[in-house]
Amino acid sequence: MPCHLILSKLSEKCPSAVLAVLDSLVDPLQKTINFKPKQDAVKQEVDRNEDMIRSALRAIASLNRISGGDCSLRFKNLTNEITKSPTLSEKYNSIRNE
Repeated sequence: MPCHLILSKLSEKCPSAVLAVLDSLVDPLQKTINFKPKQDAVKQEVDRNEDMIRSALRAIASLNRISGGDCSLRFKNLTNEITKSPTLSEKYNSIRNE
């Protein structure tokens, strides 16, 4: 989660540097938002996973605000995947409205 916060701050302060590596950020973010805890996971693990997903979605929202971010096809595909998923889309929209 600290990495997501750093990424959000970097997208505000050094957007060109973040855009240069945007493609390499897609896979880790995608793995985070798509991770499903085990069926026998305790409540604490489930809550921790939800926090990680919200943190990743905040970072994605910050990256989405960078002008020129639409130049990355992989990042576009990630945002399309989020908007197509009902649960992720709901969380993403609430984060964007914060």
